Amino acid sequence: MVEFSLVVPLMLLMVVAIADFGRMYVSAVAVESAAREAADFGAFQSDQWTTVNVPVTTEEMLRRACVAAQGSHLEGYVGASDGSTCTNPAFSCTLEWGGSSEDCATSDGVVGTTDCSTQLTEPPCVVHVRLDYEFRMILGFPPMPESISLVRESRFRMQDLVINP
Repeated sequence: MVEFSLVVPLMLLMVVAIADFGRMYVSAVAVESAAREAADFGAFQSDQWTTVNVPVTTEEMLRRACVAAQGSHLEGYVGASDGSTCTNPAFSCTLEWGGSSEDCATSDGVVGTTDCSTQLTEPPCVVHVRLDYEFRMILGFPPMPESISLVRESRFRMQDLVINP
């Protein structure tokens, strides 16, 4: 009976830790998928980064990331019910070219002096999306943390699909 009373709490703690690790892994994959969805959309057509289109493109990237995160049923997801915005995971985006980067929303599609909305930019600009997600543990007591910050990033090179007749 004494052995049982000593072993059972440790076994239960191990089971809960394994379950938490599984939940954390599934959450990390879901957040990674949401980041990829947003970056893929931003990199699909370079003309999405013209000065006129930048606000629409960044808004749609945010929406796609939030809808993907919400659709994966992330625990602790915080955002609009329609998925238009979210704060957990938090979204950020930059355009990159030649070692420089600019925030997507304020870039006007330009990094330094390079216009990313031009199809002939060589090498192509890169859309970089970062999602920060606060994962809450089942058992958050010392020495275990109450939450773990999961950061997932995705980079896609802009590639316009050119169809030759």
